[in-house]
Amino acid sequence: MDEHVYKEQEHFWRIEDGGVRMFLFEGKDRAMLVDTGFGTLPVKDIVSELTKLPVFVVNTHTDMDHTGRNNEFDRIYMHPAEMDCYAARGGAFEKDQDGKEKIRPLWEGTVMDLGFWKFEVILTPGHTPGSIMLLDREKRLLISGDTIQAGDIYMFGPGRNLPAFRATLDRMNERRNQFDIIWPSHGPCPLSPEIIPKLAEGARALAEGKLIAQDPPREGMPCRLYRCQAGGFLV
Repeated sequence: MDEHVYKEQEHFWRIEDGGVRMFLFEGKDRAMLVDTGFGTLPVKDIVSELTKLPVFVVNTHTDMDHTGRNNEFDRIYMHPAEMDCYAARGGAFEKDQDGKEKIRPLWEGTVMDLGFWKFEVILTPGHTPGSIMLLDREKRLLISGDTIQAGDIYMFGPGRNLPAFRATLDRMNERRNQFDIIWPSHGPCPLSPEIIPKLAEGARALAEGKLIAQDPPREGMPCRLYRCQAGGFLV
């Protein structure tokens, strides 16, 4: 198996691409790839070694470290609120060989039914306007994108919105009895749902000016780092 690939359980793989990760879920007749990474890995080749089923992509959001190999696939789903950002970053809105749009809208409440997996789409704005999470209620598993993680969450630049982010965390905190395990796109994984109220508390402290600004994490980054008990915010 490729050194970047980790089999978590039957029909479920984690693919690590530097500081970001992707997830592949194999269903009965098709497979779902969550995000496509920085673009440094031959993602389609890797996925083809793991499953022989046709693969479609779901983007949790369209920051460039999540869409780097979108162009290798014929069917990509994202929330429509991400489409402007995707286009602004050079994302192509092409048609496949049958003349159908490659980029397709993915709405709140849609269930991606793979037969073995059934993922409900949850709109979770704040980190970006159209960030989504994917919840399999039966398996009690949540794919959280960048919004719930123990790393440093980007909250600077176009589209970031702290009030929306806080509202999202409050909403997911109310739903945390629906899942037992969280798979984030960055940082340690998996995570317990217990991180959510801690992140919500940190975001509230950030909004109230109670967190202390630290030096920029890298030279030239137009932000400061604010740490809380559960992680950090780049603002």
